[in-house]
Amino acid sequence: MTFDAKEALRAAGILTGSESPELAQALNILSREEVDMLVSLKGRIPAALPEVLAHSLGGWTSPEATQQNFQPGMLCACGLWSGSGKSE
Repeated sequence: MTFDAKEALRAAGILTGSESPELAQALNILSREEVDMLVSLKGRIPAALPEVLAHSLGGWTSPEATQQNFQPGMLCACGLWSGSGKSE
């Protein structure tokens, strides 16, 4: 019997519901050791990062910069650095 990373992660309560095709593809290449590491981190991450997890569960309603009257479209300068934001 072959190792099924998705089923191991489901059994550990890490995966619930369905996953995107990209995630399913990534899970197919995980080894047993990698899955064991993810499972072992499941209980340690909340203790190490309580504030981050609290925000990831819905505590972030909008970026802080939008509360200071910045337009949401101006929050990312990716186009400036990559050159994709140049006008022709």
